[in-house]
Amino acid sequence: MKFLQTLLTLGMMLVMAVGAVPACADTLSAIKARGTLIVGVKKDVPLWGFTDPTSGEIKGLEPDLAQRVADHLGVKLQLVGVLTAERREAVTSGRVDVLIATLSDTPERRAAMALVLPHYYASGANLLARKSEHFTDWSALRNRRVCGRRGAFYNRPITVTYGADVIALYSNELTAAALRDGRCSAFLYDDTAIVSLLQSPVWAQDFEMPLKTLHTTPWAMALAPSERGGALEKTLSQLIIGWHRTGALQTLEAKWGIPATPYLQQMNRLWTRKANQPGFCGDAISSSTPQECQ
Repeated sequence: MKFLQTLLTLGMMLVMAVGAVPACADTLSAIKARGTLIVGVKKDVPLWGFTDPTSGEIKGLEPDLAQRVADHLGVKLQLVGVLTAERREAVTSGRVDVLIATLSDTPERRAAMALVLPHYYASGANLLARKSEHFTDWSALRNRRVCGRRGAFYNRPITVTYGADVIALYSNELTAAALRDGRCSAFLYDDTAIVSLLQSPVWAQDFEMPLKTLHTTPWAMALAPSERGGALEKTLSQLIIGWHRTGALQTLEAKWGIPATPYLQQMNRLWTRKANQPGFCGDAISSSTPQECQ
């Protein structure tokens, strides 16, 4: 009897141990069954993800990418607007299925979320500054008050390296207002977004992006950690590869009036290499995929 009880106890422990092993979530099947893909996008970045003041709809290049994913899956699209500081929580809590929100790939974020490869864009840190400030070098930021966005990964390195007093605000609207009002000397921001802002005469008349871009980092779509290696990650990866090969991302750049970037040009060249050419990227991301293709 005692022997039988021991066997039963061991059996229950084995079942509990097997049940405790984490598995990839089947979110892709859940999305198709629901009939709706929920995507988190920025709601305060002009051209990339912004709220249209007339319609109230979120528009931009990244919402367009979200629509392409939904179309591929054959489901409806539901967009959820997020601010920079809200992005990680939105995807790790399950509030959104996918995050496509100007998210730079950093070690910290890679540990917290499943980041999809290959990357689909890249940007770096620069300044939107009033022309009268005459900034010519990053060292000129020492002890100067610089406004930034809460959650931007480059806030700390710029503070540590150049001695800037970075005031991280919650939204782009608050930061832009502080800059216009003279409450900060410059706006520390993604260079691609600054270029987009400077397309508007409202900014171009008195402001500029005067410095060399630092900390250029590729952007990734993000999923909940449980999606690593799962069907949704693989599906998104294949879509991004196709966008690089066909030039679809460059087409969207042109649609939204975003100046052509060397990053997308390079990725298009890499992913259109033939199998007999050096550095062939392959047909899917794997352990053998050249680093430059990722």
